[in-house]
Amino acid sequence: MHSPTLKIHTKINSHYSILDLSGHLPFSIVFGLCRRSPADTDPRPLVLSTAGSVLDVPYALGCGLLTLHVQDGGEAREWVGVDVRTLRDVASMREEESVSLPSPVGRVGNSRHAFTVVRRRVDINGALTSILEVGRKYRIRVAGEDLGVRRWGYSNHDQVVDDNNSNELSNNLEATRLVKSKTTAGNATFTVIRALSWPPRIETRLRLLLLPSSDAADITNRKLDLEVSVLNTSPDAITVQTRGHQRIPIPWGPSQPDPDADDQCPRIIHPTLHIPPPSSLRVFDSATGELVRGDKKQALCGLRDGNADRRPKVEDVVVLRPGLPVIRRFDIGVLVEGLRDGEYKVMLQAKGCRWWHGKEEGEDGRIGACACGVEHAPVMLESDDEVKVCVRDGNVENSV
Repeated sequence: MHSPTLKIHTKINSHYSILDLSGHLPFSIVFGLCRRSPADTDPRPLVLSTAGSVLDVPYALGCGLLTLHVQDGGEAREWVGVDVRTLRDVASMREEESVSLPSPVGRVGNSRHAFTVVRRRVDINGALTSILEVGRKYRIRVAGEDLGVRRWGYSNHDQVVDDNNSNELSNNLEATRLVKSKTTAGNATFTVIRALSWPPRIETRLRLLLLPSSDAADITNRKLDLEVSVLNTSPDAITVQTRGHQRIPIPWGPSQPDPDADDQCPRIIHPTLHIPPPSSLRVFDSATGELVRGDKKQALCGLRDGNADRRPKVEDVVVLRPGLPVIRRFDIGVLVEGLRDGEYKVMLQAKGCRWWHGKEEGEDGRIGACACGVEHAPVMLESDDEVKVCVRDGNVENSV
């Protein structure tokens, strides 16, 4: 006789597409869990213990709850099962951890926003990485429908409670089992590398410039410009991609990139910008702290063709030479136009850029594949600077 089941919508992914064995880029297996079964009508949170379940990595690989495959080197690029027998002796979690899943009762909106995200950090010196090979591509999947949850229950507590508590969690093997709601739950795919290359230190500064009008006697129509300067503090020149798909490691959740992670919009130092890109600057009301200009959500700026040439165009890169700042200036009036009278703070939104040493131009107007084919951590255009402006009667003034 089969025990009753409760379906949990389950997703699995890798936090990054690469596993950096140097440990400088933390790597995790990401799970997403969501209650959306019509049979799930209990309004209380569902609290489960992660020990011994699919969430217990690498124990779940050793006991068969998860599978591990490697992509072979043949033309077919087939996935071949990896021998995980050495993981069978891996102990389950020493300390029991709990995950709370909100009830679907009364839920408003799409269920994709209701996932509970669980990240399981992979120990670079642990049992799992000991069976992985540098340069190989791997894939982890949920093996079957059973999520392997041993203890769970409906409870207003956010932790597993003692068995003698009135809200005790089920520890009966014949009790309702938690299973995934779909045949597939995605996969956590990643490539193992020995060490990720890290960029030199970049200094990014913001300041306001008060520019005179064309009429030297006119002091009322002077213009305020926002100046952005980027300085390469290393002894070597680097090239930075300022527009297009940035082939950099980006963090993922269970099914999509983290907010603002996969932004293809122009960076603020792009050479042909005439107005500041809205995805790179944010304007806050100084009195309330409210964001009044800038992207509140991830900026995608168009879809990307999977077959498109991934080499950046020559006009979409900027060379940062040692000690020579790259400077861009924008009319700050464009950024705050239409705002009500008051004081505002302008800050830079951190953005990552693909980079490489030197600069090579291909015959077709793109950067050579050899120059930009190495996996790097991104150069970050970020700054703690903030500039303050005042809007009065539609005019922009320096508030300092």
